[in-house]
Amino acid sequence: MGNIRTNYEKWYDSDEYYWGTEPGDFLDRLISLRSCEIAPKVLDIGCGEGKDAVYMAEKGYDVTAFDITENGIKKTIKLANDRGVKVNAYVDDINTFETEECFDIIYSTGTVQYLFDENKKNFFEKLDRITNLHGIVYLNVFVEKPFLELPPDWDIEEKMWRSGELFTFLSDWKVLDIEEVIFEDNSGGIPHFHCMDTIICEKMQ
Repeated sequence: MGNIRTNYEKWYDSDEYYWGTEPGDFLDRLISLRSCEIAPKVLDIGCGEGKDAVYMAEKGYDVTAFDITENGIKKTIKLANDRGVKVNAYVDDINTFETEECFDIIYSTGTVQYLFDENKKNFFEKLDRITNLHGIVYLNVFVEKPFLELPPDWDIEEKMWRSGELFTFLSDWKVLDIEEVIFEDNSGGIPHFHCMDTIICEKMQ
């Protein structure tokens, strides 16, 4: 195992699933926007232990997923095998990943804040390049609020974004949903609050 750049590497080193195995609620929204019959290829950027990627594979999508954690990818593959589906899962970094494939649905939850400032522009240009026409992108990112304390499980290379910053990188896309919410979380076993910006958009050109 290489240099550990995230605490999740050790948090995922367990038989238990840190985030559980139930999929995120947002996935059914994506499925409603691009059904399997017309949009089979999916990319999960920062898949963690694979619960969302495996769910999409169970729904019949051709799923590719990567995460920076080796333990996360091992558990993604195990969960897929246990559920009787296939996910093309591998170790990679949101800052430097490359792919020759194009996708109909791309999503990333809880990972965009790992982008280094110097890589943000290139990341969104890459998203545009690898998203098929009328493809759907779902992204969320934690944003800084002066009245909220830094979460107790804030990770080594995470960096808060400015409110609304995420949306500026997708101004040429058709926005299907956009929101900023403050919510209570219990990750790591300590109650705390996050502010999160979320966007769902469609590539139109």
